[in-house]
Amino acid sequence: NEIEFALEDGRRAAVEVIATRLHDEDGKFLGFVFLLRDMREIHALRKEILRNQRLAAVGRLAAGVAHEIRNPLSSIKGFATYFKERYQDIPQDQQTATIMIQEVDRLNRVVSQLLEFARPINIKPQPTNLNSLIDDSIKLIENQAGQKDIAIKTVISNPVPEIMIDPDRLNQVLLNFYLNAIESMDTGGELKVELSSNSETEGMAIKISDTGCGITPEDLPKIFDPYYTTKSSGTGLGLAIAHNIIEAIGGQILVESRPGRGTVFRIILPEPDKPQNA
Repeated sequence: NEIEFALEDGRRAAVEVIATRLHDEDGKFLGFVFLLRDMREIHALRKEILRNQRLAAVGRLAAGVAHEIRNPLSSIKGFATYFKERYQDIPQDQQTATIMIQEVDRLNRVVSQLLEFARPINIKPQPTNLNSLIDDSIKLIENQAGQKDIAIKTVISNPVPEIMIDPDRLNQVLLNFYLNAIESMDTGGELKVELSSNSETEGMAIKISDTGCGITPEDLPKIFDPYYTTKSSGTGLGLAIAHNIIEAIGGQILVESRPGRGTVFRIILPEPDKPQNA
């Protein structure tokens, strides 16, 4: 049998328990022997195999979809651009052509996200200062937050040394979480980003919390599934891609949320000596 328990850093671990009776040479019962085996590595290998199989299937589908969809989309956009330039004196036709171009661009973005989700994540670790990375990433969403009067707060527990990680990929994950948080909040909310050391693993943890609408218990287990979204205009691939990136880095994402109380995403980065997937 397997049992699961929580570690002090918030992660969960599984242990296989095997029990057998112990007898001496005369058959006299001496007691029980319990064998405990850490199943984390085995589970990780199984998960990686399933993930690779799934991505291989999605990759084949994505390549076909991209080819079959992008060619006609290019033709549609070309005709829409032509009609927009030709009928400049007819406002209604101008508006219709503009909408067509915007929708074609949106479909192209969806196809691009599908391809990105399907491809193996290419990680390029390099020495990275997390303080600077977080500061720079926040600057990219200050305008969106300001438009909704959302306050941004950063908390750095202690100065942290540089770590080996892919800064572009981690920045992509952070931006995804920031934008989701901003979209979930009404005017006057708060986005909080905390950076702290993970004492159990000697790694780092980044916590992103908001005061938004939160996620229901029914939706919470599904948020990293591809194409699952509660947004009217979302593709459902943003969080799935973010999850794939953190897995490829060798980290973990923990989520806590309560409807009406906000959401907390906690990114646990790998130990300094733990290799990342290259």
